[in-house]
Amino acid sequence: MISNAPSLLAGDDVLADLIAWHAEGRRVALVTLVAIDGATPRPLGAQMAVAEDGQFTGYLSGGCIEQSVAEEATRAIAARENRRVRYGKDSPYFDIKLPCGSGLDLFIDQGITNSTLAHIADHRRNRRPFLHSTDLTTGASTLAPADAQSKTHLDDGPFHRLHRPTTRVLLVGGGPALGAIAHLIAAAGFELDILSPDEAARTTLHRAGLTSRALVSPSAINVGPLDPWTAAVVAFHEHDWEAPVLAEILRTPCFYIGVMGGRQAHANRLTALTEMGIPPELQSRIRSPIGLIPGAKSRATLAVGILAELVTEAKAAGLMA
Repeated sequence: MISNAPSLLAGDDVLADLIAWHAEGRRVALVTLVAIDGATPRPLGAQMAVAEDGQFTGYLSGGCIEQSVAEEATRAIAARENRRVRYGKDSPYFDIKLPCGSGLDLFIDQGITNSTLAHIADHRRNRRPFLHSTDLTTGASTLAPADAQSKTHLDDGPFHRLHRPTTRVLLVGGGPALGAIAHLIAAAGFELDILSPDEAARTTLHRAGLTSRALVSPSAINVGPLDPWTAAVVAFHEHDWEAPVLAEILRTPCFYIGVMGGRQAHANRLTALTEMGIPPELQSRIRSPIGLIPGAKSRATLAVGILAELVTEAKAAGLMA
């Protein structure tokens, strides 16, 4: 059974809650970490969303300042004034200590407009990366498309926050391990799309609250659009499905492709892909055996190893902090 507890990734992306609260008619503030003096457990651009009633999501430290930040944000909302505040080193909040000894500058934007929120929602819905630039003096915001060189940074006036699409995982496979892998990836908080020809596995997924799409024929594979913010995990015990599925996935720009199975199974799939005309440079994108736990023989160790590898690859690709 899938737990109702927040996922591990809850709080890393606060925009969904910010947009939802605003749609409910609540006044909101977006709090952004805009400058760091020293070391910190959170990266530049980390954010909190705060509603006028004090509800908040996200985190900016190891737990030292979040409640105080939420209270400061509600005061900013009530006063209808944006604020730049400092915590830690050289801060007027002398009673709030940061164990790291650093100074954190936060910008509280309570004036983010309906138009800006609508454009943010549109970019997210269409999985387009964008830069959200905010003038820290006037509070004026602009959005612009992001490219491979875009990054989160502070200029003399504006702060530029890079937003990438949420990390998505395409999971394709069957057998007893599929449910365990899906359960753990979903619990971590990744957006998940599951394809399977295994009716029993799909029934198990459904009972656990996870939806899936049916694969009906190796000659009619439709993995859907995969972008650079998507990882693909292929977990079949019946290897007849693998080559057609991989032939589709390998032609996409997804950032990670992991396939379950031993070394001999991998050699066999490479032969099958070669016979299908898939060139070696595309075949080399496949990670197999999958997972960071060598020789995993149970669903639990296999699923944990796969999740660990996914997180490692997402961090290496700059998609996670």
